[in-house]
Amino acid sequence: MAKISHTKKKIRSHKHKQNMQKYTIGAVLFVMAIAALIFSPIFAIQNIRAENAIHFTTSELCEKVGLSQGDNAILFSKTKAEMILQKEPYIQKANIVWEFPNTFVIVLTERKVRAYVPYMGSYLYIDEAGRVLDIQNNYVEGLPLVKGLQFTEFQKGEVLHVENAKSLEVVLHISQMIQKYQLTEMVVEIDVSNTEDIYAQVNGVRVHLGSMENMDQKIRNMAEIVKTISKEDRGILDLSDLSKPMIFQYLT
Repeated sequence: MAKISHTKKKIRSHKHKQNMQKYTIGAVLFVMAIAALIFSPIFAIQNIRAENAIHFTTSELCEKVGLSQGDNAILFSKTKAEMILQKEPYIQKANIVWEFPNTFVIVLTERKVRAYVPYMGSYLYIDEAGRVLDIQNNYVEGLPLVKGLQFTEFQKGEVLHVENAKSLEVVLHISQMIQKYQLTEMVVEIDVSNTEDIYAQVNGVRVHLGSMENMDQKIRNMAEIVKTISKEDRGILDLSDLSKPMIFQYLT
């Protein structure tokens, strides 16, 4: 009886080893199949495009995150790439979408330049929050050129730290109004050295705006009046007190 029992145990042990071998082989084959699928040409990125990108080309964005045609769509870290792109001052949000099986779409939400600030012969490009997006040797007409902000240094991608914070706040409000009333086609300068006595220069017209009181109406009036004045004319327009008649005084 002892011999028979020992034989049965050997048989069971042998079957167990066979089953384990089958499981091991099956697991290896499964892993190999998954690996073959992951590295299959099916998931090689064939098409890359960018959406809502104004300041960047598709190739520039790809270079920043190390993305190329032929890369594996499964293994590429979209999260890491999005974080890299969002470090760019112009990029508020980046989202990389995988359109199965082989297309990547880089969707951007970009910040917009709202004003220019002169700085040591160059110009800082700032957005609606006062963040410095860029620094260039020149600026494109269509947005206000700001004078009167007091600061000694700045960090690209960070909000401009000015000593007269109220002046920056005023600038950003007026910039929105200038776009609202379509003054972006004209050369507009704003002097906010004194937020209670603000001046603007539109083409050859010096405009006295005064305080921020009724500023929306003041900018609206300014837009309507300066559009009727020839670019060659020079003069002063006083809008500081809307209870008084609006008079344009020509300079001879």
